[in-house]
Amino acid sequence: MRKTSALLAAAGIAAATVAMPVAANAASTTNATTNGPATAAAATPTGSVAIPTFDYSDCPQLPAGVDPAKWRCEVLVAEGTATIGGAALPFDFTAVTHAEGPMPDGTPGQVFGGFHAARLPVPGRQSGGGHGPKLWMRPHLTAAPDFYSQTGAMSLTFQLTGPRLGRGCSIGTDAAPVQVAAARVPGTTNWLSQNPPIITFQVLDQTFTVPEVSGCGRAAGELNRRFGLPSPSGANRLSGTAFYSFKTYDQL
Repeated sequence: MRKTSALLAAAGIAAATVAMPVAANAASTTNATTNGPATAAAATPTGSVAIPTFDYSDCPQLPAGVDPAKWRCEVLVAEGTATIGGAALPFDFTAVTHAEGPMPDGTPGQVFGGFHAARLPVPGRQSGGGHGPKLWMRPHLTAAPDFYSQTGAMSLTFQLTGPRLGRGCSIGTDAAPVQVAAARVPGTTNWLSQNPPIITFQVLDQTFTVPEVSGCGRAAGELNRRFGLPSPSGANRLSGTAFYSFKTYDQL
């Protein structure tokens, strides 16, 4: 069995550790966006988390010479809570898409497709009269993940928007992103459907570090105090529920 990324390991799908193909790196420049397809609830398995629909519109173009029937487009959806210092922040990855399969020479290959995450309100500190949050956060992916690696780490920045904040206000930067490796929680894997394949599992990372905010101007000090930044490894936690599905390219 191949080793999958930490997030996709629950599917029981195999992968060997390889370097990311050039095509995957190129795809990250054009497809790693955050304004993308939202997921819709279809049913509720256990608890209150609904099964999403899976959007395959970000499936990337395959490398030349590969067999489409042996390559699959894989879509992961996840939502939960990221606790940074003392602040609990919701997150919603609406679609993380990549393709993988054998290259013409038989070695495993992968191509990144796209990343979409919702812009969500930061809890607390409502504006006057409770008319809405003053601060929002949206994760951005800064580089194509290597889904064959054992850690499956994602390089993220967290864009902050709100009054008095410039367009470049964020936690983490493209040059120094936050490295999150949310591993599958053992014993939580559940196949919800065989056709189409839908697998769910819990994810957890308690090891990542979080730097001070960047590009936030005069609000930097206030934001660092609000989030308790910088925050060392062990003081932060990302936990949530992930759903995973795939189609082979001859099914798309």
